[in-house]
Amino acid sequence: MASDADDSADVLAQWAASLLGAPVELRRVPGGGRHGAWRVIGEGGAWFMKADTAPPPAYEHCTLRLEADMYRAAAAAGAPVPGIVGVHPELEAVLMTSVEGDAAYAKLPDDARTSIADDLADVLARMHAADPATLAPWAEVRGSMADHVRIELDVWEGRFRGARTPDPLIEACFQWLRDNVPDTGDAPARLVQGDTGPGNLLHDGARVTALLDFELAHLGDPVEDLAWVGTRNAQEPIPDMGRFLDRYAKASGMIPDPARLRYHSLLAELRIAVLGVERQDGHVSDLAEHGNHIIYGTLHRRLTVEALAAALGVDMPEIASMPAADSADTRYYDGVLAQLAQIVVPAIDDPFARRRAKSMARVVKYLREADRVGDAQVHAELDDLAAVLGHRPADVTSGVSELHELVTTREVGPADILPWAAGQVLRRQQVAASSMGVLAMRHLPVYA
Repeated sequence: MASDADDSADVLAQWAASLLGAPVELRRVPGGGRHGAWRVIGEGGAWFMKADTAPPPAYEHCTLRLEADMYRAAAAAGAPVPGIVGVHPELEAVLMTSVEGDAAYAKLPDDARTSIADDLADVLARMHAADPATLAPWAEVRGSMADHVRIELDVWEGRFRGARTPDPLIEACFQWLRDNVPDTGDAPARLVQGDTGPGNLLHDGARVTALLDFELAHLGDPVEDLAWVGTRNAQEPIPDMGRFLDRYAKASGMIPDPARLRYHSLLAELRIAVLGVERQDGHVSDLAEHGNHIIYGTLHRRLTVEALAAALGVDMPEIASMPAADSADTRYYDGVLAQLAQIVVPAIDDPFARRRAKSMARVVKYLREADRVGDAQVHAELDDLAAVLGHRPADVTSGVSELHELVTTREVGPADILPWAAGQVLRRQQVAASSMGVLAMRHLPVYA
């Protein structure tokens, strides 16, 4: 019996064939960000498709339709991006040209990574130089960089308000960002990609062949894109962040201010944190890549706290590790992991299925460590909540809700919640560390 996924793939294949004028084959591939991704094979070549088989939630403003517009704007601004072949009239689906290049970056030699980072700085400077009045859909849009930063805060705070989960950290970050929007005078807003950097680009080993993933693109402060490179640097490190910033300054004529970089580092991480709250609220499919949600959710939650500390100009609090010991069930977790690594994954030829099997192994590692820690995580967070609330709450959920209310009314400020927030994220990382690997040791650049 055909599944709903099979039916959706058939519909997408028929649509792509109608655009290209010949039958096509869809091959599911890793990638696509929060969306499904397919390689489209047909007569005369190959194309790339991003698609959602279900309509976007009501709160979602980063739709594939909007992203298609952002790609067109970026192309008009002189950025190398895939061409848009078509946008489905009803479904959230976009067919794009396939660009030659490799997305892998972290394991390249230093000289290759440096060359690609140099070219990225030049590409961003060229894109940021474009007048938004010449770029659809913004021909009639006006406003300064600061104006559009506030618009972004409105958009993302609106998404946060729609979530059911209280979060004192996110509340405090929004307050600080609203109180400290950088003064950029009347400087006009520019097209920024959002989430830019290695991992969201293709290269030929020396130069950028395409920028990818424009779902967070908007008008704003170009320094935001530089901060995003720093954020992605925790996942795909460039050899010398200082060199990258100097190269951008030379190409653009604008020396990035460290305070603006720290500001936009926090804003970048805050967006990721809001997406995490939405996932926590259940807006995620059972078929999602849960292992990645664990490792990158943990990483960026920690980076959000580190970015807030940097913005405040204070050090991250030091947190003691929790005691952990094997339980009676540890051997079962270890057995599943061994079989996944030695039997299951080697037998899988399909790259998409192989990646998902590895993601499942990350989930098992996480659950094993949570079992080894036991109740220590809960007790430690209750202690931290007691320190900031002045009394020990009955449970973590009620304590976090109470703290959120105190932050909302500004009885507790961003600096006051740092010890609790740091303890929460560092203990989560202790549980997730075996799943995260080297990501557990990555940090944001220091902008001084």
